[in-house]
Amino acid sequence: MGHVEAAHLSHALPDGRELLADVSFRVGDGITAALIGPNGAGKTTLMRLVAGDLTPQQGSVTSSGGLGVMRQFVGGIRDDSTVHDLLTSIAPPRVRAAAARLDVAGGADPLRRRAEAAGP
Repeated sequence: MGHVEAAHLSHALPDGRELLADVSFRVGDGITAALIGPNGAGKTTLMRLVAGDLTPQQGSVTSSGGLGVMRQFVGGIRDDSTVHDLLTSIAPPRVRAAAARLDVAGGADPLRRRAEAAGP
């Protein structure tokens, strides 16, 4: 059983503007959740807090079980990872081991192979 819980998170921008104030929620095992809002509302910052990329200025984040985070720019200019990388990182150990064997054999991620063959 897994969960993610944020309790009383607050975060201010470097210029002092408050971005998040007293944010609390819990996402339980097996729940599909969505985070929506306008640009600049703090969605990415909140996800970075949950993922552990940022340390909360106030409040706490706890989780149990596996936590998979698909970054905003998967496979983009600043990120050479793929969805394959994300999925294998959160897969059960037996699946990760099978994917590693396929990587060695050159068959696990055809999109990456195609991109590497195409060059820059």
